[in-house]
Amino acid sequence: MNSVQIIGLKEFRKVVEELATETKSEFPSLYFDYAGMIPINDITSRYDSSPINTEVFATTGGDGVHYSILEISEKIQPIVMTVPMNFGDSMRDYNWIIGENLNEFLSIGYYNGWFPIEQLCYDNRWVINFYSKENMEDDYQKDADIQFVKKLRNKFGYGHIPLNNERLNELAGNYFRYLRFNSEFVEKYTKRIN
Repeated sequence: MNSVQIIGLKEFRKVVEELATETKSEFPSLYFDYAGMIPINDITSRYDSSPINTEVFATTGGDGVHYSILEISEKIQPIVMTVPMNFGDSMRDYNWIIGENLNEFLSIGYYNGWFPIEQLCYDNRWVINFYSKENMEDDYQKDADIQFVKKLRNKFGYGHIPLNNERLNELAGNYFRYLRFNSEFVEKYTKRIN
């Protein structure tokens, strides 16, 4: 990935909106939710468990789950998935680092979009399997969201990267320490686990 141009958030947002508008006009009668990566405003989309030093850019549309980006350097911009309703035992249960940058994050959803990634907390094995291959069912392939996924990957030219726990653990080990959290939440969370 080092020689690949890293997709910036501003360019990403612009392309997502353009392709979403195009997809909606092509499939006006089909349900469309950006394949689980619905653009949102950073300020209005935070939860207590959201890292305060990231910028929220999308939601899955389910249970407050959202994606944010942490800019460490030009190439290292980890994507964090926050699952506020997980009620786990550690901060990592609430916040999963899904990719080292937008390129890797998009590559995970290369075939099937991004909505089911949130299920990592609840049915890890199923999610890993789901993201390992393309769903070739005819109805699935005709879905407006999957058409959007195909347009997005053609526009940016990224390939498929299967989601796996080894990589997720590596990303957490490398970048979780950079995340900062709301002090009130940390205090409540600390009291809850002690």
